[in-house]
Amino acid sequence: MAKTKIDQAIGSWEAACLLGVHWTTPARMVEKGLLTSRTLASPVVSDPERVFTVYSLAECEKDWEDYAEQLKQGGSGKRPRAGVDLRPPMVKALASLENKIAFGDAVSTGEAAEIMGVHWTFPPRMAQQGKIAARILVNARNNRSRCWIFSRASCEANVSLARRLQSAGTKKGRHRNLA
Repeated sequence: MAKTKIDQAIGSWEAACLLGVHWTTPARMVEKGLLTSRTLASPVVSDPERVFTVYSLAECEKDWEDYAEQLKQGGSGKRPRAGVDLRPPMVKALASLENKIAFGDAVSTGEAAEIMGVHWTFPPRMAQQGKIAARILVNARNNRSRCWIFSRASCEANVSLARRLQSAGTKKGRHRNLA
C-alpha cells in the first residue's frame, strides 16, 4: 500500500530553509503570489493582534524544484540563494516528524482551545499526553520558541469523545464548555 503524502503546514523558518532563502523571504513570496500562507491567531487574550503564519510544504518544494531546474539550465539570472545549505537538514527534520499536520488542517493554540472548550494553556499538555495531534514549529533563530500548531481534526475528535463521556457522566476532570 502506497503512503499518501500530505501537504504539511510549516513555519516561516522551516519554509525559508526548504527554499534556501532568508527567513523573511517566504512572506515576501506570499505578497508576490508565489506561495500560499495561512495566518493563525495567537492565544493570548491581552494581545489579540499577534499572529503567526504557516506555509504549504508542497508549494515550497515546487518552488525549490523550479529553482533547481533553472540552475540546471544555466542559472536564474539572479543571485544564488544564500541558505541552500540549510535545506538538507530541514528536509530530514520534517520527514522524521511524528505528527505531520496538513496545511488546511492546522490551527493555533487558541483555536484548538476554542474547539475543545478548554483554557488556551491546555492544548499543549494534551498534545504531550498524545490526546491530540500537534507539533512545535522549528525555529533556529529562537530555540526557545514554542509556537504550536494543532490538527483541527484531532481536536474535533477529542471534543466528540469528551462530549460522549460528559453526557454519560464518566468523564474525568472538569466539565468542558461544549456548546
